[in-house]
Amino acid sequence: MLTFPLSLCMFPLAAVLGSAAPSIQNGGGTTSSCASIPAPHVPGAKVLSVKGYDRMVQVPGSAPLHSNITLSICNVDVALTHKGVNDKVLVTVWLPTPEKWNGRFQATGGGGFGAGFFDLYLGPAVAEGYSSASTDAGVTVDPWDVSKWALDKDGKVNYGLLENFSTRSIHDMAIVGKAVTKSYYKKPANYSYFNGCSNGGRQGMVEAQKYPDDFDGILANAPAVYWPQLLAADEWPQVVMQSEKTFPSECVFEAFRKAGIAACDKLDGVEGGVISNIDDCDFNPLALAGKKVECGGKSTTITLAEAWVVKKIHDGPKTTSKRKLWDVVPVGAFYNGTANHTLVNGAPHIAPFLVSSSWIKYFLKKDPNFDLSTLTYADIPKLLKQGVDEFEGITQSGNTDLSALQKSKTKLLTWHGLADQLIHHQGTIKYRKEVERRLGGGSKVDEFYRLFLAPGVNHCGALGTNDGAVPVNPLGVLEKWVEQGEAPETIPGVATDENTGAVTFTRNICRYPLVARYKGNGDKNAAESYECAPDFGSHHY
Repeated sequence: MLTFPLSLCMFPLAAVLGSAAPSIQNGGGTTSSCASIPAPHVPGAKVLSVKGYDRMVQVPGSAPLHSNITLSICNVDVALTHKGVNDKVLVTVWLPTPEKWNGRFQATGGGGFGAGFFDLYLGPAVAEGYSSASTDAGVTVDPWDVSKWALDKDGKVNYGLLENFSTRSIHDMAIVGKAVTKSYYKKPANYSYFNGCSNGGRQGMVEAQKYPDDFDGILANAPAVYWPQLLAADEWPQVVMQSEKTFPSECVFEAFRKAGIAACDKLDGVEGGVISNIDDCDFNPLALAGKKVECGGKSTTITLAEAWVVKKIHDGPKTTSKRKLWDVVPVGAFYNGTANHTLVNGAPHIAPFLVSSSWIKYFLKKDPNFDLSTLTYADIPKLLKQGVDEFEGITQSGNTDLSALQKSKTKLLTWHGLADQLIHHQGTIKYRKEVERRLGGGSKVDEFYRLFLAPGVNHCGALGTNDGAVPVNPLGVLEKWVEQGEAPETIPGVATDENTGAVTFTRNICRYPLVARYKGNGDKNAAESYECAPDFGSHHY
């Protein structure tokens, strides 16, 4: 019997998977033998093997997560290869018994440099009644380490495997997963969905851009669109600390985070420990220089050098003409995603975000031993441009032409936290605005693509580290849009106490560009006291 962990680094389970989805009564019925699933036809690939077997798995129940349930499933592993790539790709499909199947198929995404996380996401999906698939893209399931596949034996970028990771294998997974589902249940899924966050969100956007007919609905959260720009920019905090020879402690960084929230909290008219009106937030870190904070039971004074580091991090990389190239860490977000450091022989040393550092070492520098501490302020704009020039064509997630998706019946839903410390929400807003510009405005785009911004929520809504209300069951919201025609105006959100798990407040997260504005009366912790409005207004309550 298999049991698997409930969380994985920065790519949390709860934010990616849905729960309490609308039920489709599929009924019982017969199935094909799990051991005799035929090889699916996958255009552009050759199927090497199909292995199916019945098994028992333990998966987390929906509430609480640590209460496991035991399920009987059919596990089908499909291995395939692509001509000229010398790869071996694994696609795994989990299928609940006929009486447990909800009639839907759900493909799951990955995170970092992992194309899929298999058991971690397949288990909760089948527990909700989906047939579900995951893929390794022929690379690895390691979100951090690309050493086994990024470069070939000659030290050149392995473009075949990069194409697998970037685009091709998500499409292959859709084909394989739906075909295996149809073979096993002797009928196709009523509806099919893609569900991912972070790199999984990027994978969902690739599906929307390149393969708009693969799914009926795509849930692409905190999407790592503009992949080359994002990963070069995420190295910026490390360059700032190294260049200034100043490495603030985690405690000092937390003092700046809380000060940023305090400075901008009331801009939405409500004091609640969350920055909602982040566009009008003008936090000045230099104001904290000379202030005392408690760190480890001792009083420490924030230095001007530390304040300058924080200011430079928020300013982000710029061109020589001082034009900002990319946003990095939003005010109110945790700094420990990209601004970590460590001690080497007692001296502070950079500790980069591993997805960013792997990108720079292997794909840009083509040198696994490249010393990241040698990077300067001037290098980040160059690396950003190099990444776009060399890899935008193959990563493709920044392609804003969604005309094919517009013509299809597929719906695309995205939510992004406004306190995301790894993938700045401005990249998602930039993408949405560019789609609107191409396709004739927001109302036309809203017919098939809707965006929701969650104040105070970090990367993918990682459990226990959010000041704001985390979206609840966005997959269920998407399903209502697809299956019942209910285009969402809001997604319900819930904030919980980090220690007790008790609900502290609720919000309805509004469809972009609308915001949740306090009506002026009623419980400020209750969602019904807020309305979706074009702005926060000028009145503070």
